[in-house]
Amino acid sequence: MPPSPTVHPNVNLKRILDDLKVSFWLTDLNFILLDVNDTFLEFAGADRANLIGRDMRTLISVEEIQMVEHYARLLREGHQSVQYELYIYGPENREKIPILFHQSLNTDENGRPATVNVILVDISEQKRMRDELEKEKRMLQSILFGIRDCVSIFDENGRYMFGSPESAALHCGRKSPLLPLGVKGPVELTLTVDGRLRQFIGEIRPIYDARGRLFAQAETLTDITDNLRLAEKERELFHFKRQQRRNALQTGMIGGDRKMQGVFETIVRCAEVDSSVLISGETGVGKEVAARAIHGQSHRKNKPFVAVNCGALPEALLESELFGHVKGAFTGAISDRAGLFREAREGTLFLDEIGELDMSMQVKLLRVLQERKVRPVGSDRLYPVDVRILCATNQNLAARIQQGKFRMDLYYRVAVIPLHIPPLRERTEDILRLAGHFIDKHQKNERRHLKTFSLSTQQLLLRYHWPGNIRELENAIEHALAMSRESEITPDCLPLQISSPETVVPADACETDLATTLDVQKKRREQEYRAITAAIAKHDGNLGAAAGELGISRVTLWRRRKKYDPLQAPSRRQGP
Repeated sequence: MPPSPTVHPNVNLKRILDDLKVSFWLTDLNFILLDVNDTFLEFAGADRANLIGRDMRTLISVEEIQMVEHYARLLREGHQSVQYELYIYGPENREKIPILFHQSLNTDENGRPATVNVILVDISEQKRMRDELEKEKRMLQSILFGIRDCVSIFDENGRYMFGSPESAALHCGRKSPLLPLGVKGPVELTLTVDGRLRQFIGEIRPIYDARGRLFAQAETLTDITDNLRLAEKERELFHFKRQQRRNALQTGMIGGDRKMQGVFETIVRCAEVDSSVLISGETGVGKEVAARAIHGQSHRKNKPFVAVNCGALPEALLESELFGHVKGAFTGAISDRAGLFREAREGTLFLDEIGELDMSMQVKLLRVLQERKVRPVGSDRLYPVDVRILCATNQNLAARIQQGKFRMDLYYRVAVIPLHIPPLRERTEDILRLAGHFIDKHQKNERRHLKTFSLSTQQLLLRYHWPGNIRELENAIEHALAMSRESEITPDCLPLQISSPETVVPADACETDLATTLDVQKKRREQEYRAITAAIAKHDGNLGAAAGELGISRVTLWRRRKKYDPLQAPSRRQGP
């Protein structure tokens, strides 16, 4: 339908919109296109002649025609302008293009509605960005829906934007953060949930855009009530297990004295870690028993416990014993040997009398402890070792360090946890308890009533100094059981060094024994020493050959010669 001659399009509006690259239509009241600007022709890729006189609704998505007609009625009813979004079809390929429609009414000279100005703004890019933001928002909401924490997103001014379902329930309709904006670090707070108090850890985290400007803030609330309860249960279980270990320990180690209770507590704690322990105490106090208790309560309890007396072997033999050797490394090395470090794999190696080590051996041991690798004698190969080290000594290692006889760096390696076992004379409460234990131990296979101690015997046991400690006490009880013919053990059944009045109190009574026994032992030592000396001389100092002639091992030969005449014993530095 041709345009009315009385209607003139707004030429200035068309020119301005062309300059702004904004599309323009002019239609009559029946949706017929009367004019379009050049920008729309470029946008649509169409000729003006193909568009003028065409019903504009043919360019609009079918689903949205009713919306267009609705807004047209609003204009006819008196609205000056309307604005809405819809899709139009490209004239060539019928592609749907999102458009922002702005319509305003033109009137004739009589003030009656005549034509409609339509401004079309392509919002494809804005629509794409908006759809992406909406998609990301839905994705974020789905993520928030799947996590247990209560997460709420607020704008830079603290106005609620969206959040997880848990957060909505926790805020109870509140549109502001539960925590103060700008609060630093996690904050503990107590909230009422379903009528019950629960503990939360809350935090406000700022969210910045690409330019570093604050545009949102995330409030995170983590319910830690159940975690706190679980932690409390774990603490209770930990202390229960520790008490169980302590009870089991006291089943294997006798001690009710206050000092021993401290020892038991330290043993339990040592069993919970893998650190090196140095057990100190006089001879006979039970250092190896303590070491076995630590091993037996630790996570290594099902792996080997290997013990070696460092003072019983010369350096060359001890090196081979600890680190192993390869076949042919020295005379008598007829096969490879792994060594105690590797034999104790994943278990515990107990080094007794570590204070007896020569300085050169201390250096080798220190290197192994630092590198956790051993090199067998005669080999150039290193073997990794996984073993816990427990050491024991009856010497004052601090004094030996001052004397230059023990390395300070080795001391700090083996004494991460020092454990001192008090002598028996300092724990008199345990003497009768231990004595009763040894009666049970040595009579368990005998079919007769258990013996008891007379009052005077108990007094002697309590008054004696016990220089040999628990080992001497067990020896004395076994002696008394053998000598006693009655159900009660009397003082005369005890060894002479205990029952004699002059030996009850003195501290230097550890070497006291029966004179006749000493005489026999002295003669036996002299006889064996002469045999050992003769065999060594016969074989020009070859210990292996001398030991073979005597029918004993080289280690036994060395031990006995050192025992009988320490001043004449071979040097511990002598090679294999």
